[in-house]
Amino acid sequence: MKLLRVSSELGDNYVMTYDQQGNKDTVNFEDNKFEIEYIGPGWREGELLFKINGEVHRVYVDNGFIVIDDETIFKVDRITETPIEQGKSIEELIKGKEGEILSPMQGRIVQIRVKEGDAVNKGQPLLSIEAMKSETVISAPVGGVVQKIMVKPGQGVKKGDLLLIIK
Repeated sequence: MKLLRVSSELGDNYVMTYDQQGNKDTVNFEDNKFEIEYIGPGWREGELLFKINGEVHRVYVDNGFIVIDDETIFKVDRITETPIEQGKSIEELIKGKEGEILSPMQGRIVQIRVKEGDAVNKGQPLLSIEAMKSETVISAPVGGVVQKIMVKPGQGVKKGDLLLIIK
């Protein structure tokens, strides 16, 4: 099983688990579970046929956009893959590794209060997320140095998205 973090061109991030057994893949995404089976090539060049939860769908990629049954889903900017240990729940995976600061909610980044290379103390405000006209300050759970900031002001985030890393 692997944990995938998918970023769209608009800066939205999605966290999902992916498991492959034989010709069938299982993807758990938020509250949805998808059973995906590759059937073969489609009718157009570059098109593939997949059975998703028992229904056949035509899938292709056009200039980075994922298109399913002639409807554009979104443009993938980046996919980060992390191998995970068997037996862990999605909630445990979303918590992240020590030093990884993950979003506790869905919202938009309002303000980033630190820079890469800054030394921070436990409890120090790092950034703010706005959700439903309410602003939440995310503080450092540990002291250390800000190694990498993964988001920018105005970017949309979902619960479990990696915001920054403190080492």
